[in-house]
Parts: sequence; structure tokens; C-alpha cells
Amino acid sequence: MTVEIEKLTRRRRMVLTTSGLLFIILQPTVYNTLDAPMATWRVVDWVKASSFALWSAMLILILLTGGFPFRKLSQATRSALNDELTRDNRRVGYMAGYWAMMIAAAVLFALAQADFITPSECLRYLFAIGVAFPAIRFAALERRQDG
Repeated sequence: MTVEIEKLTRRRRMVLTTSGLLFIILQPTVYNTLDAPMATWRVVDWVKASSFALWSAMLILILLTGGFPFRKLSQATRSALNDELTRDNRRVGYMAGYWAMMIAAAVLFALAQADFITPSECLRYLFAIGVAFPAIRFAALERRQDG
């Protein structure tokens, strides 16, 4: 692996890990203020909601494309960044995200039935897990692959 590809792989791994973890950690902080009806939202609430929507779209896009979707890279570099092992790691990350969402759905359903959280909170947490967990798992597999 060339130095450039190692550097890009490391950067992709760090971005996915950091963004995925922060995406989950910041859910309660950001969305507690968004529980009000949308008609009463202030400009700052719209900015929060749209920034989280953009953030989740970027995490999904990075996972789908293998990273660096807007960067001009040569075809050889893109091929090296998306080799067979990377595609398999991405697939395993998606599978782990699916199972994490299924487990979270069961736990959140029980919490919602006991009135500990609202159904809208359940959906937000499920969405956060579905977006962040595959990214974190993929990055962990990439790290293990690199040694």
C-alpha cells in the first residue's frame, strides 16, 4: 500500500469513528430542544435539525462511496481504497448496524411501553444507531485490518 492510500485510509477511519461516536453521543443534547412542535421552532432549532440531517447524510454517503466522495482521486487510488477486503468490511458493518438496530428496537420498545421515553425519541435513537453503528464497525474492522 502506498503512503497516500495509507494516509487516506487512516483519515477515513478516523472520520467515521469520530463522527459516528459523536453522532450518537450528541443525540440527547441536540434533540431535547427539538421536542417542541415544529410550528414553535426558532431559527436555531431549524439549524440544529438540518445540521443533523446533513451530518447523517454525509456519514451514509461516506459509507456508500468508500470515503472522499467529493475529492478528485485517480481511478487507481479509488480502486485501492475500495478493495475486496474493504467492501467486505463495509458489508459486515452494515450487518452489524442492522442487528444493532434490531436489538435497540426491542429495548426501546420496552422502554416506550413503560413510558420512559416517547415514540419520537425511539425513532431518533433508532435512526442514530442505524447511521452511526455501521460507520463505527466499519472503521473498527479497517483498523484491525491495518494492524
